[in-house]
Amino acid sequence: MKSTITIFVSGSKSLKEHRLRLKALVNNINGENRLKDYPVSLSMFSYTNLGDNQAEYDDFIEHKSDIAIFLLEGRMGEKTKEEFLLASRALKKTGTPKIYVFMKEFEERTPQIEEIEKLVSEHSDSYYVEYSNLEDLESKVKTRLDQEVEELVASTMVSPKKKLFRLGLWAWAATAVGIIALAAFAGKVISERNDATLLFIGGGSAVNCLEEYEGIGNIYEYKEAICLSVPTSVSWPIISSDVHHRHAMRGAENSKLFYPVCLSAMDAEDASFLKMSNREQFVNKGAVLCYHLGDDYLAVYVKKDYSNPIIDGKDSISVTELATFLREVSKEHFMIFTTEEGSGTLTFYQKHLEPHGMTVSKASLGEHVDKFTDMTPKSKIRRDDTPYMMLGSRYYVAKSVYQDGDCRKIQVLEDDGTPIVKSINLYFAGYNLDGGTSFWIPDVMVEFLKKLDPRFNDVIKKNKIPRESERVIVSMNELLDSK
Repeated sequence: MKSTITIFVSGSKSLKEHRLRLKALVNNINGENRLKDYPVSLSMFSYTNLGDNQAEYDDFIEHKSDIAIFLLEGRMGEKTKEEFLLASRALKKTGTPKIYVFMKEFEERTPQIEEIEKLVSEHSDSYYVEYSNLEDLESKVKTRLDQEVEELVASTMVSPKKKLFRLGLWAWAATAVGIIALAAFAGKVISERNDATLLFIGGGSAVNCLEEYEGIGNIYEYKEAICLSVPTSVSWPIISSDVHHRHAMRGAENSKLFYPVCLSAMDAEDASFLKMSNREQFVNKGAVLCYHLGDDYLAVYVKKDYSNPIIDGKDSISVTELATFLREVSKEHFMIFTTEEGSGTLTFYQKHLEPHGMTVSKASLGEHVDKFTDMTPKSKIRRDDTPYMMLGSRYYVAKSVYQDGDCRKIQVLEDDGTPIVKSINLYFAGYNLDGGTSFWIPDVMVEFLKKLDPRFNDVIKKNKIPRESERVIVSMNELLDSK
């Protein structure tokens, strides 16, 4: 097994802070992998490591890099362009390096932007991922690097969940990999079952909602699945990448080890998945399939022994009251906990608080704001005497804190008294087969869908879902209801 993933970062020399932040990110990921007992490390290089010799850059990109990351802010310099084209030629010839392009969000589509879009589309059959700031860039890069590590670990035939590394089964793993490689070389079919692992990516609302479905339970313990907590804005592009890039080159039925499924508390639009590729190119390769799990509503969780005239004795408050409360307590010894930037839950809060001149962020409220999560046992909620409020929802709350009785729930309503509802959806890739008359999905996803809704037994035949429209996002609920 290859134990090191080598990464080259290309882009303007002015993006010094970007490189420093990504190198720090790699160190953090390596630390996380050591705690997981993963025998994999990441090594990141850029021009600062290789001096000013362009020939050294070229050799490193072409022969030594597993991944090439390109950072752009509205333009691509000639040197960066040459490095991109070199990486693209090497990718087509040898299969490496994988190419990831990250572009700073822009308001105007300039000729330089159009040139980049054309270049990326023609030479990598991929697309770029937009980022809003350095924190957003770190989050999106981390998601992809985590996935690369998981794929490398899984390729040894060793389950990360069972920690087989500790059991000394390396000899067995090497033998199994050798047998499979030999059989594949001989053109024999080892098994009819697709060995893809479901990679659940997204927010906690959907994770908790799925527990209410019979046969699903705790998604972290669901067989043949791994769950990563990332904001919705980060997870959507991974679905696009799977449709647009990997399976376009290798064929849908030769699915990679990981099949991404986005868990989202937001309703996606075509623009959520199409950043540069036109619609026709995308739907020719597949579509984004959406299954609506249910509805969630915004709710805040306040430390039980905290007293305030705005919230005392209430089980619901209006958006106006919430904005007033947050504005007042931000001046006191009070903590405000939110979900990740870009998550469906926080996006809904920001959308409804903005008309009241309220933005919940460190930039506006300083150290009064911190993040919490329900995706790990440690929820990061301070359990001392500090008063706090969690901006969560019915399905997203630090359960360990709530179940211990440390806080109480207050539903957030529109000013007219109606609940603020957000959808909980699954988004996953459907790959075109049979000239575009059906979608193909792997066995593990078929099994999962049938547990969600038994009606899928009548819809999915031999891993195929009938394609009844040319939409980018196809509603599985509409398809089920039409049968």
